[in-house]
Amino acid sequence: MVVKFLKPSATFGGVFYNTDKVSLNKAELMVAGNFDALNGLDEIRPADYRNHLKAVSALNKGVRQPQLHVAISTEGHSHDKHELTAIAMAWLEKMGYAGQPYLIFFHKDTEHNHVHIVSTRIDHEGRKISSAFERVRAVKAMNQIMGLDEDKAVQKDLEKAMSYCFSNVAQFKLILEKQGYTIKDNDLIKFGIKQTELDFGKIQFRDPDPRRATQLKAIFKKYANQQDVAGFAEYLKTKMGIELVFHSKDGKPAYGYTVIDHAQKNVYKGSQIMPLKELLASKETKHPLQQLRQTSHESKVNSNIPSQQFQQISQKEQDTSLRISISSDIDDEAIHGPRRNRKKKARTNHR
Repeated sequence: MVVKFLKPSATFGGVFYNTDKVSLNKAELMVAGNFDALNGLDEIRPADYRNHLKAVSALNKGVRQPQLHVAISTEGHSHDKHELTAIAMAWLEKMGYAGQPYLIFFHKDTEHNHVHIVSTRIDHEGRKISSAFERVRAVKAMNQIMGLDEDKAVQKDLEKAMSYCFSNVAQFKLILEKQGYTIKDNDLIKFGIKQTELDFGKIQFRDPDPRRATQLKAIFKKYANQQDVAGFAEYLKTKMGIELVFHSKDGKPAYGYTVIDHAQKNVYKGSQIMPLKELLASKETKHPLQQLRQTSHESKVNSNIPSQQFQQISQKEQDTSLRISISSDIDDEAIHGPRRNRKKKARTNHR
């Protein structure tokens, strides 16, 4: 289950975003909670919900963007609209919003079932509901609702990472990064909290399957030329379970990439499959990689479901996300150093 905080607002644009989806038969209003003041109306319009939220929020002029807009997503269709609504209501209670006016919308126009919550951060006494460590608390609340043991979840994620065939520590770290972790020294960190300490001496390296590499080479040769790199990367990820992670430094164009074969659990240096220069030359128009600017960690709040589930949720309301993964390198020298030394083109990773 993924919890995603969307953009705050002073105008409660989230109301109209969701009600517009309802009018297009792409969403359904499941719950309108604590809007008792509107009960006397013969017909409640979206503007009525918005105006009520604004009126409550006006009790505290110090908060300029009081809208709370959150999306909660499940993997595929593993939870239906009623289950997701119940989960959303339980989450609101744990986060201190049970007494707030709130709207819950079920969206049915994407691959993954999800609900949107729209509420206000200002209570009826004019006090701001605490946002301290909000993202950390959001995940913990969801884990409690879902009955997830966090220690066991970390162990499960480590076991999953170890099930891949990879050639070096840097590739192992990259698999963990794709699960939402960061690694600092030997500490495995998630949501800003140390989860455990890694013992890299116990990592078992296994070379990825060469027969699968041959298959991937054929796939790249066949399909890479049919679309630009962004489209090709999206095709691989959604259709074949293959993820391309481009490596960049200091905001410069990508100089290398890694192929993560989630389908058969192999990790390859991109050059083993197709040289970067050849890949970038495929169907080249205005190349998206020349414009990519992102740190090595994608912004995410939870945990066990990849972030691509939210790529289809309102680009107007959510943080902008790129459709190609790009890393400023977890361990640049471990992946590329030997090759650079041989070519006498040294680049130093200061991390």
